[in-house]
Amino acid sequence: MPEFKVHNLWPIPVYDSKIPVKQKWKDFIINLKYDRTHINNSDISKDRYILNNMPELKAEIEKHCEHYVRKYLTVKPNTQFYLLNSWSNIHNPKEYSQIHCHVNSILSGVYYPIIPKNSGNLCFHKAYNMKNIIDQNILLEYEELNNITAQKYILNVEEGSIVMFPSHLDHSVERNNSNEKRYSIAFNFYVRGKFGKEEYELEIK
Repeated sequence: MPEFKVHNLWPIPVYDSKIPVKQKWKDFIINLKYDRTHINNSDISKDRYILNNMPELKAEIEKHCEHYVRKYLTVKPNTQFYLLNSWSNIHNPKEYSQIHCHVNSILSGVYYPIIPKNSGNLCFHKAYNMKNIIDQNILLEYEELNNITAQKYILNVEEGSIVMFPSHLDHSVERNNSNEKRYSIAFNFYVRGKFGKEEYELEIK
């Protein structure tokens, strides 16, 4: 067998960690007022800035964002990431979330304060323009799919999971096959700061 290397170029980084859930956070999102989504597959909180009223959780999420962008992505300190908006979702039994991405933001994420067993995992989907050998008009068969060859990647989540990812990344939520409601908190980050040099300098305040 010849020696070889495989260089996985330009992967999309998905951050996966934990924040222990507090009962008061569960109580807060349960007691929020909700509307039905326009595609009728879940409920969404009327308040689209709920983390402003959950300062402890907001601070924890901001801490994880800083760890993600500074320690892993090595973003320089001239870029300040700030929480743009945040809301709660309810998926009742048999409901799901369609494939979508988040516009008008840089980073997006989700936190899981209440997620019953069998209530659905988070799925990431390969975009149509992300080409590799599986997409070249040849139907190849693989012994085992992985994060290189699969068209969909399922991330198993549980109570306390926090996941962050670039906002353009397509994602969905599996069907809730439990008999209970599934609650999640979604959020987006944007940036402030000075970027570039000389005639290419840009400042976002």
